Amino acid sequence: MKPFSALYFIKENKKRSVLLMLMIFLSFGVYIGGLYVTNPEDNWQQLMEYSDNCVSVVKSSMDGEGYEWLLNEVQKDGKTKVIEIGSSNYFGWKTIMGFESSQGLYTFRSVEDFKTFCNYMDIECDFSKLKSGSMIMSEKFAKNRGFSIGDKVDEKKYSSIYGEYTLDVLTDEDGYTIYFISDEEESGRALILGEKIKGHELYSYVYKLHSQIEGTKNVFVYPGVRQEIEVQFESFNTIYMLIVILLSIILAITINAAFVGMYQKREFEFAVYRAIGIPKKSIIGKFVKELLLLDIIALFFGTIVMLIGLYLLNNLVLYPEGKYLRYFELVALYNMLLCNAIIIIPLIVTRCRKMLKADICDY
Repeated sequence: MKPFSALYFIKENKKRSVLLMLMIFLSFGVYIGGLYVTNPEDNWQQLMEYSDNCVSVVKSSMDGEGYEWLLNEVQKDGKTKVIEIGSSNYFGWKTIMGFESSQGLYTFRSVEDFKTFCNYMDIECDFSKLKSGSMIMSEKFAKNRGFSIGDKVDEKKYSSIYGEYTLDVLTDEDGYTIYFISDEEESGRALILGEKIKGHELYSYVYKLHSQIEGTKNVFVYPGVRQEIEVQFESFNTIYMLIVILLSIILAITINAAFVGMYQKREFEFAVYRAIGIPKKSIIGKFVKELLLLDIIALFFGTIVMLIGLYLLNNLVLYPEGKYLRYFELVALYNMLLCNAIIIIPLIVTRCRKMLKADICDY
């Protein structure tokens, strides 16, 4: 094996190389931290996707005519479908960070209306078991709150629930979702679903019609919850970024100190390279290849260990409680790569400068 091979260095310095790779592996703490910090917002992803594709309309007691006019107008050209819904119930799930998140829940006035909603959102459900008074939950939500088929909820147990409902069906939706069916009288609330338009285009279409209502506009049009949720969790991301930078600096200083001890013993080696006329470019290339190889090996095996750890954590601890950590989160990956860059780049620069000053005359 050639001395200028990066593998030659690792072979000749096995123990030190393993120690340095273990220190680089600590940067995976940034990735795990990213999964943890973004988990509460991640819990809302399914709900945000649903709300992106429907618009809520609420009637004021002062303007029933405007409400009826708007619902009629949005359906004229066949671009949308309207489902009138009942009063909002509120029910929360327990997050992995210990606090509870809650949402306003859809109460459908008939099984047929709920079926229309499910078909629109691509939700699979056993409608044969549903009736007025039914509650439908995602399996994750049910595990999170310790509910089973046949369990009942009412306003005596939960002050945010109006009426009495029985859990009749579980869905396999990827998130915390819950729906109610009640044949209550009109509540002045409706969902507008796009037949031919979705997302922001749907909201713009409805809002444009809303602006045409004559007189005082006491009809309220609500966009999805995405913007509201993202604003609420923005502080989490800011704190996470500050922690990433602080941890990266600590790891960079620690790992650089460890490399100082290793490379002090190699100064004679690099002094010989310079004395026999090896170009600086080749010396720098050798050093960079050694560090990058150490880094790549650490990241490769670190990824395997991390995924196994996440799998065991999810399946043995979190899933039974209706909680989870995703295996991949883009924000967490970006910040781990940032941490790795803060560690490796200064290390390459400082060690290269030091080794290139090594002089054979000093030995």
